[in-house]
Amino acid sequence: MVHQQKVALAGAAHLELVSGVVQLRPEDAMFDAMLRGWRAQQKSRGLKDETVDPRERLVRRFLDFANDYPWQWTPAHMDEWSASLTSEKHLAPSTIRSYQGDIRLFTEF
Repeated sequence: MVHQQKVALAGAAHLELVSGVVQLRPEDAMFDAMLRGWRAQQKSRGLKDETVDPRERLVRRFLDFANDYPWQWTPAHMDEWSASLTSEKHLAPSTIRSYQGDIRLFTEF
């Protein structure tokens, strides 16, 4: 019988959440754990803080805009945010597409 050793992937949930600990604000704790896991996953791929930090700030800004946690985000949240970035912030379409791509990377993680 061959035994394969399991290797935990960077950012895996069981590495970020402490078993048996009751959180006062479980949704916030889960979101923070998701961000830590995503950061670890990006760093394990060799990405530098100059790439990872702005992505994390962007995800936090989207969270504030949506006023919902990632597991509640819908395409309508992204549409509304993109429209506000165009009409209120006057950002270029290429910048908005870049932002959308970063949010997609997070949600795919």
